[in-house]
Amino acid sequence: MRDTSFRFRKAFIAHKKPGNKPEGLEGFPSPRSWMWLALDLYEGFNTLEDITGLVGEEVGRKLDAFMKIDFDIDDLIKEPERFQHLNFDAKYMVPIMLANWLADHKDIAKAFPLIDAMADERHEFLVMVCLCMNKKALVAFLKSLFLYKTEYKDVLSDIALKIKDEIAA
Repeated sequence: MRDTSFRFRKAFIAHKKPGNKPEGLEGFPSPRSWMWLALDLYEGFNTLEDITGLVGEEVGRKLDAFMKIDFDIDDLIKEPERFQHLNFDAKYMVPIMLANWLADHKDIAKAFPLIDAMADERHEFLVMVCLCMNKKALVAFLKSLFLYKTEYKDVLSDIALKIKDEIAA
């Protein structure tokens, strides 16, 4: 089962306010268009054309990419080598899902091999994990991570400096 507890960008449900420009050339989907999309998806109308026809090209493509992501964060933590085989969109979903997983679990050391796999590919993934966490969970995570591998201090130095007193405690 997919973890969908991450936060969506405001573009997925925001209304265009006068004077604000949308992300692309289209306006944002309305709550009503999301309702129709949900009903159509339930009925099996799940092609890219069906989706973009209701919520627009830009948001529809993002949703379609999300729906094609087929992994479970718990499975990825158990088999971190699978990270390198994920597609581009899935790799950018992992930090968000991992941040939520870390906030909900006490034994965060289980995730360290996955964090290593992510960092081996791009340090940006580690920064994304940190940016998706609340401050309390972030402090606990960074304390453990820096004890695990001190070289992560260099990668996450800006974040660590902002909350250094709490990490030191």
